Amino acid sequence: MNEWNRLSFDWVRLLVRLAVIGLLGSASIASAQPVPRPDGLESYFGRYELTPTFHLNVTREGRAIYLQATGQPRAQLTPRGPHEFVLVGSSLRVMFNVREDTGEVLDLVFEQGGLGRRAVKLEPAAIIAGRSPIELSPEVLSRYVGTYEEQPGFGIAISRTDGGLLAQLTEMPATLILPESPTEFFFRESSARITFRVDATGGATALILHQGGSDVEMPRVGN
Repeated sequence: MNEWNRLSFDWVRLLVRLAVIGLLGSASIASAQPVPRPDGLESYFGRYELTPTFHLNVTREGRAIYLQATGQPRAQLTPRGPHEFVLVGSSLRVMFNVREDTGEVLDLVFEQGGLGRRAVKLEPAAIIAGRSPIELSPEVLSRYVGTYEEQPGFGIAISRTDGGLLAQLTEMPATLILPESPTEFFFRESSARITFRVDATGGATALILHQGGSDVEMPRVGN
């Protein structure tokens, strides 16, 4: 199993760890010492995309900074290096990738015990710019409904809704995807996209998840 596949398969366990640490961290924040906020720390603040439906928000309150995952309590961060932090009360590390020439924060890596996932920093204006949904007939949309897997235990389920199509990654909430061509869809609040592969009859045989510079193909395994 290659590195990308291993991380794809295990990312759910990583998020579970984050949820547990968040719950513990919320109970210990009151007694934790405020984290010094050095110059330039503001560049870390923002929203990072771990998956199309799971984001990490880096914020501050006073002199303390926090990491909060989608649907989870926030957890305090404390610095351990120039661009490295740990979650208070845990060994979970957050490492920011910063351009040396401009200081721009490109992404972060969330890691524990050698298991890590890269989350791309999102720019809201860039997400929305140039993306306008088109209308597709219910017949076309229905061709894409089904289950797609990259490997057992990790995939995307596509279902119909009044607004179009819903995409649900393993163990994550379903979210609306919008068509920008007959086979290409985008997530409204994300930089991720989905491209459907179709056969001669127009039926979907696979989908490709485009996210953070990676293109992951998932064959269709069921209706």
